[in-house]
Amino acid sequence: MPGKRARRHFSQLSKLERSLIIGMKTAGWSTRRVACQVDRSECAVSNCWEQWTRESTPAQYLAEANLISKRPFRALPLTPEHRQLRLQWCQARSMWNVTDWQKVVFSDESRFVLGTAYDSRSPLIVKRGTLTDQRYVDDIHRPHVGSFLNGLLGAVFQQDHARPHTARVAQDFLCHFQTLPWPARSPDFSPVEHV
Repeated sequence: MPGKRARRHFSQLSKLERSLIIGMKTAGWSTRRVACQVDRSECAVSNCWEQWTRESTPAQYLAEANLISKRPFRALPLTPEHRQLRLQWCQARSMWNVTDWQKVVFSDESRFVLGTAYDSRSPLIVKRGTLTDQRYVDDIHRPHVGSFLNGLLGAVFQQDHARPHTARVAQDFLCHFQTLPWPARSPDFSPVEHV
């Protein structure tokens, strides 16, 4: 039971000695140098340091604060169906040329709404508050997107799967325009995302 022995050894050090050991080790001192400085064995210094590093992990601090530690996704978890839909989407557009892509109008929003298309610009629309599906249509689509798309010959509108975009009221409004289908769980393709 080396864990108990280490704990007992650790507890035999005074608070001052533990603080000195941890401070010197944190500063990059070698175990031997710290042991000489505090007049303790290298084993005692090593055990103290190991115990402190084991007990002072970020996960422990989060647990003490009643927070859950989660590692963020590096990529969206994809099912075989998602992968197949992505592949089909790419294959369907693999022969598109520059002229085809120039017709695509990308939408993007965060705290503002922006539309970009090749060789044209839309107004920057700033909206405060929560963007609900009805508000998305009433405040953005009707006054801005519709007229912008009507002004571009052969425009194809692209948007991701944010909730306001997939709402029935938004889909009903866009049924009069050509839209670029977007597979679920696909990365945002808008060039604005990569600026």
